[in-house]
Amino acid sequence: MMKRYLFLISVLIGALTLHAQNIQGFVNSQLQTYPKSRLLDLYKSCFQDFMGAEHLVSDRQRAKAYLDEEMNTTTLDELMPWSYEPCGVDSSYYRVSIRTVKEGVITEDMLLDAFVRSANSAKRPTVGAWSKRWHEIISTIDLMNLGLPHYDGDRQYIDSILSAGKYAISHSPEYRKAYRPHYRIVERGIFEREILPAIEEKTMIVRIAEIEVYPEYLKDYLEAARTVGAESVRKEPGVICIFPNQVKDDETKIRIVEIYRNKEAYQHHLTTSHFQTYKQGTLHMVKSLNLFDIKPLDPDAMPAIFIK
Repeated sequence: MMKRYLFLISVLIGALTLHAQNIQGFVNSQLQTYPKSRLLDLYKSCFQDFMGAEHLVSDRQRAKAYLDEEMNTTTLDELMPWSYEPCGVDSSYYRVSIRTVKEGVITEDMLLDAFVRSANSAKRPTVGAWSKRWHEIISTIDLMNLGLPHYDGDRQYIDSILSAGKYAISHSPEYRKAYRPHYRIVERGIFEREILPAIEEKTMIVRIAEIEVYPEYLKDYLEAARTVGAESVRKEPGVICIFPNQVKDDETKIRIVEIYRNKEAYQHHLTTSHFQTYKQGTLHMVKSLNLFDIKPLDPDAMPAIFIK
């Protein structure tokens, strides 16, 4: 009996430790992305994760008018570079930036519909349930000693809101000034089924090809690689870069940087005569081939790199 009791205690401690680590990971990630955040902003992301949109959407036309106004009064330069980000600790909801509409990744109606259905689809948790959850979160944040500005005042304000039976607040003035948030809250299931595939379809593809060539074919392979790279960039608008390189210490090892505008551009590239000529003509030359899709840390910096 004692062994069972000790086992249950150890499981509980382990679960609490993991939960605290998840909260710490969320907080650290938010402050790295948004260093001007206050506790108000951490709280807002957490309640959006737990409660979803701040209210039910009973008037779709009014919601559309508000989105139209944001679209017409906001420029791409004013928006954060991301298309979406998860809310809070559990990522039950996502913030989807209006950037996705302005860049033509999804339509305005698609974003509005996902937002409205997310706001109205599920039974909203009680403020009491959210208050209990928040106090679990804030107990971990308190121990992190973050030194956030206005921390004590923000903590008292949040407590007063919850005590009054409310939960929704706005971003802090510092956050709004620095980051100009313009997004809609979308439930995770709707986001993953409908929004994310559309975003991935339009997202730039960046790839590294690691190739090892048989030494006796090296000269012929290098000529084929140079030719397909030059022709692809010249003939295909969707091919931004195909840049072959040799490893200095072993010239039979080739590294090719490939950048395509989106998935459609990449699929088209595979069908072109110049790629097929390269592929079929070099099969017997290649000893090994590994392809790695990579994720740029700063996608918005890439256009400036090529302009420069």
